[in-house]
Amino acid sequence: MTVYLVVWRIVLKIGYSENAGQCCSGWSRLVFCMALTVHYLGAKKMDIKWLEDFIALSEHGSFTKAAESRFVTQPAFSRRVRSLENWLGGCLVDRNAFPTKLTELGVEMLVPMREILNNLYEIRARFQVDSNQEHALVMSTQHSLSVSFIPQWYETLMLATGEKTLKVNASDLHDCMESFLAERSDLLLCYSALNLLHELDRKDVIGIQVGVEQLIPVCADSTIYGDHIEDIQEINLIGFTAEAFFGRVIQQECLSKIMNLVKFNLIYETALTESIKAMVVKGAGMAWLPSRLVKRELDNKELKHIKHFPSVDLKIMLYRHFEPRKSEILQLWKKLGAD
Repeated sequence: MTVYLVVWRIVLKIGYSENAGQCCSGWSRLVFCMALTVHYLGAKKMDIKWLEDFIALSEHGSFTKAAESRFVTQPAFSRRVRSLENWLGGCLVDRNAFPTKLTELGVEMLVPMREILNNLYEIRARFQVDSNQEHALVMSTQHSLSVSFIPQWYETLMLATGEKTLKVNASDLHDCMESFLAERSDLLLCYSALNLLHELDRKDVIGIQVGVEQLIPVCADSTIYGDHIEDIQEINLIGFTAEAFFGRVIQQECLSKIMNLVKFNLIYETALTESIKAMVVKGAGMAWLPSRLVKRELDNKELKHIKHFPSVDLKIMLYRHFEPRKSEILQLWKKLGAD
């Protein structure tokens, strides 16, 4: 065990009262721990998501279930927990136990890690209020929807919300959901498929379908792939990462159905739909993309729909909190006919 962990344990014993488990000097202890980290670990970077992953693991008691709750693959989740352990210099999880359980050190670190996260969230919330965010409607959404759906839907939003500024935070689905459930955004606009959004099935969240979408297979020149799937032996694939929402949907609903018929060569991989679209337009290979995103290219015949490959129907969902902080949210819901 590193000197850093020994000192941190001493700090923990000083910082918490035995009877209530409350931090006696939370801010000073937090700063002290961070300072020790910089000194003993050479200022190595630590990702806040690692702390969130560890807490999720403690709550679910399983790497698989925790990974699902964090919207990442199990191998990627395990690597992130291992990265946290490497950063700390000690083992937090007993990997020989079944079911999974925390080590003595892991149990000991759980409470201060929760407190560190809560303090950081509180600081961020204060900054958001001070930065005039209370005077805007904040929407979390996936990158592709910010490009392909919101511009066409903007008028509907503005008619319902008046002069309120719309602040759109585009990110991956995991970060969007995390921001929304932490009430750092007023609205969540996202795709829905395969029951992947079970974390939104809760009493304090209300959702409504506001559109439909299809993930369709496209390429710049479909003639090279033949007229029937039986004619295709090998194809270059421009794909989404396995952790991305589209990546999981395509793997489950498309690739799994034709992998035994066609050999796919993954030549390019990213989580960004616009990047994948650019590569497909360039003629590098084929990809599954939202139909709205490639409508213009299909109309102009820059891209072609490979119709003998499977497509996926998606819902476009809008979510709000059961008790929204801003009256404009209820006005929007009334305009959508949801209440």
